[in-house]
Formats: sequence, structure tokens, C-alpha cells
Amino acid sequence: MVRLAIILLRNRWGLIIIGAALVIGGLIWGATSKQVTYENSQTNVTYHIGTGESTGNVYINADGSSDYFVALKGDFNPPIAQSDIDNSTSISFVARTDTTSVDLQLDDGTTVNEAHPIEKLVFYDKNGNVMATYTTAEYNANPNGFYDNEWLKSIWLILAGLIIGGAALIYPMISKKPAVNAGFNIGPTGAQPYQPYQQPSVTYEQPNPYGQAYQGPQQYPSQQGASYPPAQPGNNPYPPYPPYPQAPQ
Repeated sequence: MVRLAIILLRNRWGLIIIGAALVIGGLIWGATSKQVTYENSQTNVTYHIGTGESTGNVYINADGSSDYFVALKGDFNPPIAQSDIDNSTSISFVARTDTTSVDLQLDDGTTVNEAHPIEKLVFYDKNGNVMATYTTAEYNANPNGFYDNEWLKSIWLILAGLIIGGAALIYPMISKKPAVNAGFNIGPTGAQPYQPYQQPSVTYEQPNPYGQAYQGPQQYPSQQGASYPPAQPGNNPYPPYPPYPQAPQ
């Protein structure tokens, strides 16, 4: 059982299951809310009364009846005195119509598992006078019955379940970070991953606009004996410039 609890607490779906169980349990608990009513003890009926050895509860049973009534020790302040039980000759009581769980072992070996909670218990002496009266705080506040609203307590169980289950369900969604991809790939699924661009090792040659490759400087043959005639004054087609005037002395 402990191992199962550890597994559930360490697992996301385990926490969701725990949260759901708490919510369902709270709803069932709240649904037990009911109107509590009282019933009075009967007159001219012989009642047997005794005290539980381990619990200290006071048990009452009508002669020939299978119904049991219990005055829970913790419900009465001050507690019911054993001397009043021993010295009384008759009793009367007010009890709830619903039952509570008990564990009473009878002398014949049978076990009583349920009994009606007593809210008020009165002891009488042999003359019919009241010796002592014991009441619960619940009866003092509501002598005519009350509505037992269990939702006021079960709502906390429901909220705990919603918080645990909701956190286990939502937190992984909002805390999940997208995986970082070192490569950039915009292609469809299955495309090759992006490879860094590498410039092809091709030597670029600028085209020659003259259509022929440059052959380098060429040597032209010298013409032996070729000479240009000297310029003659009379052969100048352009007239000479007039002389500039000189500045006065």
C-alpha cells in the first residue's frame, strides 16, 4: 500500500488519479448532508444501561429491542458520572434518529456496530426526582433538530483534489519548452537538414570583349632606310602666330 502511494505520488497520472479520488470522495461526503431530527425515549419501558470498558461510552438498550443508543464520552461536558448510573432507578433521553458507528461486544458474543447518538440524558431517583441532567453542545444549540451540512467540510477535500489533479494535468503543458534546433529547415518532413553554403571553387574569367585572348606585346619589324622628310617652312599649312607686343620702356 505504501509502495503504491509512492508510485502514484511520483507519477503525473498518479497525481491526477489522486486528485480525482479526492474530488469524488468529497462529493460523496457532501451528499451525506441531511436534516437531523430527535426522538424521545419511551415511557413504561425497561431500559438496560451500561458503560463501555475501553471507550467510556454509555450504552442504552430497551428490553427486547435490537435498537441501541449511545452517549459518546466526548460529547458531554462534564462527562456522565458513574455514580448517577449506579444510583438512578429510571432514565429518559433524547436521541438522534440517525445512527453512528460503534463497536460494542455483548455478553452473548454478538457485536453492535450502530447506535443512535444521545443528545440529552436524565437520571431519576426512586421518587421520580431528577438526579442529574446531561446535554451535548449540539443539543443546547439546536434543541429542535438541525441541518447537518457536510458540504462545509467536504468542500476542502474537493478543492484539494482539484488543485492536485489540475496542477498535474496543466503544469507539464505550460512548462514544456520547444526543442532548440541548431539547423534551419523549412522543407517538408524528411527533407535533408540545412547545410552551410559553400562557394564553389570556380575561377571566374571575365569575357574578352575583343573576342581574342591578349597575346602580349608584339615586335613590329623595323624598316631599314625608311625616314620621314624634314619639315619645310613653306609646307606648314598653318600661319605663324603674330608676336606679342612688348611693354613700353
